[in-house]
Amino acid sequence: MLAKKIWLTVGICVVATACGSKPETDTAPGDTGKTPEPGMSVQKVVDTPTDLYIAYPGSGEKDELFMQRFGEQIKKKFPNYTLKYVPRTLAEGTNYYASYLASGAPIDIMISSLGTTSLYLTNLRLESDISDLIKTYNYDLTRIEPSLIDIQRQLANGGIYGLPWTSGSFVFLYNKDLFDKFGVSYPKDGMGWDEIYELARKLTRTDSGTSYKGFAIQFENAMGTNQLSAPYFDPKTHKSKFLEDSFVKAFDNMARFYKIPGNEPPTTSIPLAFQKEKTVAMFMGTSGQIKPTAEQVPNWDAVSTPELSQKPGVGFQAAPEYFYITSKSKSRDAAFQVLAFIASDEFQEWLGRTTAILPVTKDPNKLMQTFGADLPGFQGKNVKALIPRTYAPLTITPYLTIGNSEMTTALKDHLAGQDVNTVLREAGERADKRIATEQGK
Repeated sequence: MLAKKIWLTVGICVVATACGSKPETDTAPGDTGKTPEPGMSVQKVVDTPTDLYIAYPGSGEKDELFMQRFGEQIKKKFPNYTLKYVPRTLAEGTNYYASYLASGAPIDIMISSLGTTSLYLTNLRLESDISDLIKTYNYDLTRIEPSLIDIQRQLANGGIYGLPWTSGSFVFLYNKDLFDKFGVSYPKDGMGWDEIYELARKLTRTDSGTSYKGFAIQFENAMGTNQLSAPYFDPKTHKSKFLEDSFVKAFDNMARFYKIPGNEPPTTSIPLAFQKEKTVAMFMGTSGQIKPTAEQVPNWDAVSTPELSQKPGVGFQAAPEYFYITSKSKSRDAAFQVLAFIASDEFQEWLGRTTAILPVTKDPNKLMQTFGADLPGFQGKNVKALIPRTYAPLTITPYLTIGNSEMTTALKDHLAGQDVNTVLREAGERADKRIATEQGK
């Protein structure tokens, strides 16, 4: 614990307004904190003592999650870098870093999901094209899953703001015990949606007073990353696109499972019903549910997500998170070495093996051989099915939270008896009003 405090700076005085004084941005003697001169070798960059200020909004106001996922491994790789964690401040509403940045204090690296990139990067004017660094250090972008880079090109108008640390994915898990209990054959890789629908019908029943559901899906997450790449909103106008043909088809295809008699959405949370209560046979959800499933469902396994007949082999869109070098960084070269390490096979293998987080590489087969190896419950599992043969093309998702929220409401209204077009039209109208309000703030 003492060693950690020596090199990691965390505290209530990180934000200027919390202490009534400007954060100290001067570096310690012998630590210039400046970007090394052009042409400097990688070794010289990593040997130069440098302070790196890193913000990870997903970890909230505490540093533990940052340390577990990244900090400890970064420090081992770059012992000359001093990591200074910058916590978000809830008191500032959604503009968590406003006072800190207004003081002139730096953030070198912002860690953000694709869905919150606008909130934590572009809305704060922290975006910065790193194409020059990619060229300087001859970084090979082709080793990364193409859709994760393509979406960056869209965001940066041909440039690139950051490198991914996880692909994320929508995954399909199932409880073998319930299939065995009811004498139903397990699902197989490559099955279509209609085949999974029939399995869901067979497995939905009441036995000895307990109601079992054949299938449950985290619906709003599924719609936000749907296989047809139908976006919530127009990326330029931010108007809802809920009534687009492909969007309606995606909604209708997945909503029908909850219309199977007895297979209504669980009254508790969907992961809880699948993992703890064990009353759901098949579960589709975010990749963050892999590890909890392995911990709580002894006889679980994975299978590829159902395929659309018009898009064989195409899974859901990825749900990536990125390390971004910000426009405020005074140590871009040092920060880029961290980005390159985070996306490397070395770190990605460690991440998958110890935390069951999915890799970002274009060819993940080798890394998936050790996926979850240091964790209980992964031996003999079909983990290769957790990553689709092909990710659906990513779409820019401004106001993702609003879109997800409206899908939850739309599904509820649809299951209550309203037709698909009506619930999606009304959801779009509500979403447009909410976005207009947000833009007016």
